[in-house]
Formats: sequence, structure tokens, C-alpha cells
Amino acid sequence: MFPDDPVFLLSMIVATLGRSNELDALFASLAAFGRRDFEVILVDQNKDDRLVPIVAAWADRLTIRHLRTDRPGVCRARNLGAAEARGTWLIFPDDDCWYPADLLKRFDAIAAAEPADFYCGRAVNAEGETIMGRFSLEPQPIVRDNVWTTLIEWMLFVRREAFAKAGGFDARIGPGSGTPWGAYEVQDLALNLLSNGAKGRYDPALTGHHPDDRLLAETPDGARKMRVYGAGLGYVMRKHGYRFFDYLPHLLRPIAGMAVYTVTGRSALARRSREILAGRWSGWRSATSGRTIS
Repeated sequence: MFPDDPVFLLSMIVATLGRSNELDALFASLAAFGRRDFEVILVDQNKDDRLVPIVAAWADRLTIRHLRTDRPGVCRARNLGAAEARGTWLIFPDDDCWYPADLLKRFDAIAAAEPADFYCGRAVNAEGETIMGRFSLEPQPIVRDNVWTTLIEWMLFVRREAFAKAGGFDARIGPGSGTPWGAYEVQDLALNLLSNGAKGRYDPALTGHHPDDRLLAETPDGARKMRVYGAGLGYVMRKHGYRFFDYLPHLLRPIAGMAVYTVTGRSALARRSREILAGRWSGWRSATSGRTIS
């Protein structure tokens, strides 16, 4: 159950597993906001106590609630944290991201100018370059046709009541879910929000920082990661009733990439495109019955 009366403007729900020092960078950026109208809910999936001293070190500068769980999956952890949240708004920081000091000021201004039930911004690296996907360049309403270029999990601000009404994150999607559908959980959530009548708004001026992993995509591990991401895209699009005609461009792009990269001798990128194609096709197929396809 959600508490009835908001205590904070914002609840920041951080699902974490396997990391420790990265949280210092996140917490330092939150402390730099210079305000205390938000809480941090740290949902700790580690089996050890590695985060206990980190939480203690920041306890005098941030309001942190340290929750422990042995249930796997980032979306399960986010939902657990959201159920304990006391803020009007929820946001779900990655455990290795960080934010600019004026993030909440930007959010306040955008929310005042364009009332909505959820907002999202853009991922950038330390130099301010767009990363982690294609993002629209203009502010716009978030609608069914543009959820693929206006959303990323750790830049989503969503009203707590709207999140609950939409059923939270689908625990079958995302890292640690135990399924092949390793990404696009925020698009799934947004589509549920929209289907419930919620209004969304995207603004590229609302930015957060994340390590730039573009070079990782050219490694074997990075290519395999792109496969599970692709499976998530296929699953979410079919789950929400997109036509195969709508999905076809998402299959044709990696096919074209395989051809171009093979001809130009860029084998690592050809392998990446091949994994993307395999994931997207398996995700689309597996959504017919909800069963998993490896």
C-alpha cells in the first residue's frame, strides 16, 4: 500500500546490486541539490553489507532509507521501493548515474509550465553528449508513437498515484527478471500510463549523466547485452498491440547494419547488429503467449 499523504516532493528509488563506490558519485550529486525535500530509498539486493558504511557516511546529508531484499530483478526492486515511497513524485536513478545540481530546479520549471502526470528527459555523458539511445531534440508530449525516443528509466519522473494505477513496472522485463526481455521496461510502463489516461511530457533540457558505454557495444559481452535489449523491444511492442508493419523498421535496421559492417570489415559491429536482430525477432515471437524463447 502507498502512504496516503506525501511527505516529500520526490522519492528517489535506487535499485542496486554489485556496486558500491558508484553510489558515492550519485549521492554526492543529490547532496549538491542543496535542498532536503526528497528522500532516497536504496533497495539493496546484495547478500553482503557492502553498502552499510556508504549509507552511514551520507546519513547526515541525505534522507536515506535502506531496504534489503533477496528477490532478483531491477523492476521488482523498484516496485518494492515505490511501495514504501512518501513523495509526490517518483524517480528511479541507476546506481551508477549522477545528476546536475540544478536538476530539481529544471524539473520544477518544466512541471509548472506543462502540467502532466509523468515527465522524462535525456541521457548524457560527462561532456553533455547524448548517449544510451536516440532522443528527440524538441520538447513534446509523450505519446504512443514516440515512447521509443523520449524515455529512459533513470530520467523518469512519475506521480506516485499514476505509477500505482498503472501497476508499476512489469517484473518480467529488465535486468535480473529471469526472462530474455532485458530492457524497455520504462516504455512498457509509459504505455500503461497512457492507456490509463495519464499525460506525459518529454523535455531534452532535463538531463542526467551516466557512464558512456558506447565502446562496450563492440565487445562480445556488449553484443550479447544488445540481444537481450532487442528482445525487450520486441516483447513490449507486441505486448502493447503494435502491428508487425510498425515493428518491421526495427528489424530492417540491424539487417542493413549487418550488410554495411560486413562489407566495410567492421566485424565487431556486424556481430552487434546480428545480436540485435536475433533479440528483436525472438522478443516479438515470445510475446504471442508470454513464453520465453532463448
